[in-house]
Amino acid sequence: MADIARLYELQKVDTTWEKVRRRLLQLRKLLVESEELLAQRQAVANIEAEQKHLLIVQRDAEQEAQMLADRIRDSESRLMSGQVRNPKELASLQDSIEALRRQREGVETTGVEALLQNEEVTAKLAQARAALEQIEAEWKASQGALLQEETKLKKLFVQCKRQRETLAGVLNRDLLLSYEDLRQRKAGVAVASIERNMCTACHVQVPTGVASAAHNQSGNLVLCPSCGRILYVS
Repeated sequence: MADIARLYELQKVDTTWEKVRRRLLQLRKLLVESEELLAQRQAVANIEAEQKHLLIVQRDAEQEAQMLADRIRDSESRLMSGQVRNPKELASLQDSIEALRRQREGVETTGVEALLQNEEVTAKLAQARAALEQIEAEWKASQGALLQEETKLKKLFVQCKRQRETLAGVLNRDLLLSYEDLRQRKAGVAVASIERNMCTACHVQVPTGVASAAHNQSGNLVLCPSCGRILYVS
């Protein structure tokens, strides 16, 4: 009877150990940045990239507009200098100046549009960063609780491991092998107690003779007629 009692205690330890192991695996997945946080961080990065592009467009437009303004000034100086007297050359130079002015207007328009868009993007970026800070703060708060839980479960995991080693060390080898075989075949539950004449594993009523044998057993295993697990009566 003592061996069966130890086997039942081993089953309880193994059940707890398995629950702890599964929860630790869940925590390992949870103790990373959440999908919401990653998505918001990416959203901020996308807006920052958009803002950077607009600043480049604005800067390039300003530089090109200044270059065109210099070319217009040089062409106007040449036109007013009297150096060009050929009517065709004068007309060509005037046409060139007009074309440069139109080009500069287009470039300046591009720069202004980029400036206005950048103001909108800057406001959008501020909102996105604020949302990111809030999500990150909530995530960090939840991580603290998860880390505390993980620490407690790791200690319990080690405790279960030691308890298992102690119980397994004093059990009959053949009995332990039968237990391990049943655990593999019965979803981790090899030993079930009898409560109110029912097997607590399959919840089927146990015949009186089987229950009596489980109660009076002296080293011989009594199995549930329904699920085939080892029966134990405290």
